[in-house]
Amino acid sequence: MKKYGIVAFAFGAPADILSNKLIAKIALEKAKMFNASVYTQRDILINGVEVEYAYEKSNNPSSTLRMARGAVDWAKRNGIEKIWIVAAKPHLWRCQRDLVQAVKESETAIKIHFFREIEDYPEDLWFCLNSTQQRTRSKKSWESREWILKLLPFNIYKLIANR
Repeated sequence: MKKYGIVAFAFGAPADILSNKLIAKIALEKAKMFNASVYTQRDILINGVEVEYAYEKSNNPSSTLRMARGAVDWAKRNGIEKIWIVAAKPHLWRCQRDLVQAVKESETAIKIHFFREIEDYPEDLWFCLNSTQQRTRSKKSWESREWILKLLPFNIYKLIANR
């Protein structure tokens, strides 16, 4: 039987903004459904299942790539064969890409999937004006930064994400 793990990526800060509450809710539901543990960031508060929080410096959240690498290390340590992603819809493409890259780097056969329910939520729902991270307050702020990350060659992106 395969062992599953849920990786929940925060979208903004703090934990009580709508986007992070929604990510936490979905991650908890799916963790209970699959009897899985969760790997996440400090701005995603989950109770009732086994959770491992990524190491992050205060006021300095992990980059998506650093979070993905931590998730793959966590999965390897725990014998997890399939990772299910929970992330905000606008962030999902990068979470998937970075997790796939982290799996390649680790030379493991971990499978990556996401819950299609994320697609059911309107994209504007994920942006929160009260986020402490400017880039997650509006679609315009997010896209002005994100299009650059989409165009960057991955080897350059890795240099930026590792800082």
